[in-house]
Amino acid sequence: MSDSSGATPRKILDWTKSKTVGGVSEIAVLVPVRRGCLPGERRTYEENLAAAIQNLADRHLQGLPNELNRIPAIHFGRMIIIRPEQYLLYSELSDVAYYEGSENTNLAHGKVPKPIDDYVEGESTPAKARSFLLTLVEFDGDLKVYMHDIAEFLARDFDKIFVNCEDFPGTRNFETFWLWIKRYQINTNLFYAPYSNLTTVRIKQLEDFKRRFDALVARIYSPAGTRAGSIEQMFDEFVRQNEQYARNFPTPGGLYETDKG
Repeated sequence: MSDSSGATPRKILDWTKSKTVGGVSEIAVLVPVRRGCLPGERRTYEENLAAAIQNLADRHLQGLPNELNRIPAIHFGRMIIIRPEQYLLYSELSDVAYYEGSENTNLAHGKVPKPIDDYVEGESTPAKARSFLLTLVEFDGDLKVYMHDIAEFLARDFDKIFVNCEDFPGTRNFETFWLWIKRYQINTNLFYAPYSNLTTVRIKQLEDFKRRFDALVARIYSPAGTRAGSIEQMFDEFVRQNEQYARNFPTPGGLYETDKG
């Protein structure tokens, strides 16, 4: 149905809904980063945010314990700070400045834009330009159950990151926190999940099974290719090792633990 102007009316604004494929769901949240500096500091909220995310990334890369390990349902997670010099390219909202020499290139796409910071004097449109934090997560199960786990098991660590974003209410009051998440959730146009039938606990089960099976084969066959004796006994031991996979799962915040032997 069209209005008097002939244009098709837009649908009434509604909450963005997460997509689910099989048993895996997603959420995408785009939140404006707070402007300016922390009270009494020269460090900006964006710099504080970037440092908190980098600390989490470093611990993950080094294999050190981190807060995300407490939520076993997470498949993948990404956090991206999107800066105005990136999203304002080719827009009419701001005259994006480029580093000297980059404007002389024959390739328009080779231009390197200068940073646009709200705390630097002389920016042409500081009131319009700001950074955003994009958070993308894929996880097992329902969105609200997942966010309940975040609020219960990651409250302090989660707050440490998102306190640098606009009007973040904290995780103490779940309903207020939930409405804040829904306010900034954005639609995912494509959610590709080729292994949607595998939960994170199942993936870990298969990982442990493959490790133990390789160890069994190594015991059966020596480096010289000769077979060891008592294969039936070793196989029975292998079966016993794989009878129990998980502890306290899939209860919220449960752990996945196996015997590494």
